[in-house]
Amino acid sequence: MAGVLTSYFADKWSFDIEDGTDINKLLPRLQTVTKDIDAALKAGNIGIRKRALEPILTYLLRLQLQLPELGLNTRAIKRWQPVLVRWQRVIELELQEEQQQSQNELLNPFQYGNPLRSDRANLFRGRQKFADEIVRLILDRNRPTLVLHGPRRCGKTSFLYNLPRLLPSNLLPVYVDLQSSAITTDEAGFCQGLIRAIYRDSRCQGIELPIIPTRQEFLETPYISLEDWLEQAIPRLGERRLLLNLDEFEKIGTAIKEKRLSINLFDELRHLIQHYDSLAFLFSGVQTLDELGPNWSSYFISVVPLEMTYLEPDEAESLLTDPDPEFALRYDRGIVEEIIQLTRCQPYLLQLLGSALVTQANLNHTQLVTPDLLQAAIPEAFTNGEPYFTNVWTEFTGNNPAEIIAGQEFLLELANGLAPGYVQDLTDAAIRRLRRYHVIEQTDNGYVFEVPLLERWVRERAVKNSNY
Repeated sequence: MAGVLTSYFADKWSFDIEDGTDINKLLPRLQTVTKDIDAALKAGNIGIRKRALEPILTYLLRLQLQLPELGLNTRAIKRWQPVLVRWQRVIELELQEEQQQSQNELLNPFQYGNPLRSDRANLFRGRQKFADEIVRLILDRNRPTLVLHGPRRCGKTSFLYNLPRLLPSNLLPVYVDLQSSAITTDEAGFCQGLIRAIYRDSRCQGIELPIIPTRQEFLETPYISLEDWLEQAIPRLGERRLLLNLDEFEKIGTAIKEKRLSINLFDELRHLIQHYDSLAFLFSGVQTLDELGPNWSSYFISVVPLEMTYLEPDEAESLLTDPDPEFALRYDRGIVEEIIQLTRCQPYLLQLLGSALVTQANLNHTQLVTPDLLQAAIPEAFTNGEPYFTNVWTEFTGNNPAEIIAGQEFLLELANGLAPGYVQDLTDAAIRRLRRYHVIEQTDNGYVFEVPLLERWVRERAVKNSNY
């Protein structure tokens, strides 16, 4: 039916655009409909296709009522009304067929590939204690600089995206993505990018700030342009404070090493922190400031680190059992507890395994997760999450090639229940890094993997890199 639907709209499009002189008033809207239909039909999951087609149907119904408001005369309305009704009917037939074919197929709500934006609030769990601690520290008389750090895929960026609804209204979070090459090209790009982020997120909260200076002004005097704009903007905030969240802040250091940015940026950031009471800064990344070297720790002397790792068990259970209001997947006794134990409530792994479980449930035409279904989902999760597991395997096993080999050998032997081999200096350094990034932990019986699912991946799929 999907092919019939696509060909119908292609044929109707070529037929309808030749009909009447009012097409210019409808053309943009009809183009939107056809593009949205095409995107909906490309979705691999029937549930997602249905969910994408439903708002298109609603839009067509609304458009029929809006024809007089578009300035169409009575004759044009009579000509176009039947066309829209026919389009509506074809989509209704497609939805009916999708429903029949789905056989109660579950919509897969889990998202493991990208950070959770505020429009995916159903999937975001916990982290309120971090938001509460941020508020407390911002109000502290010493006004420390905050550093949110933790291993990759532990939810730092998702947390920053969702801060607006976690913080009180007198704190206005501003998200600054330092992975954007534009903002680390030069000082002009950084200052302009910072102002754009403040302007954008303030406007989302209903606050209109001064217009952004021109690119030429930033090229001539980047820091003066930044401070002049802040002097105009801050009074418009009233009692609010801005929390500037610089995500992936290590990129600043990389840009300074590559001489795209100068050390003057550190001076400017320190100046803003010390002399603008309405500004607070939160740096977010994998490392702490101390780990980045003397420039960071000497310029930002009043620093409070906040480490983010795992969710709480009740938060993980809530995510697994109620990720979406329409979620119908059920779990056999003990399965949720087993998933929590396997993932240790690591948010990325919860989303990854949850997604694989829905896929397996749909393949098996069931809505109940059994032990066998869980075991079938784990290899799929390993395949889908290969970039994550490989990143842990190559980045957190050591600081240099020799350490990485030692660290990988250590993990392989640990995962296979063997007494790990030991090359004193190299293995000690690798262990320190593995512990620092929560790959392993020390118990009374020695070292163990923090996350059992990672241990299984190492045992079943990891291969020591001999290229180092």
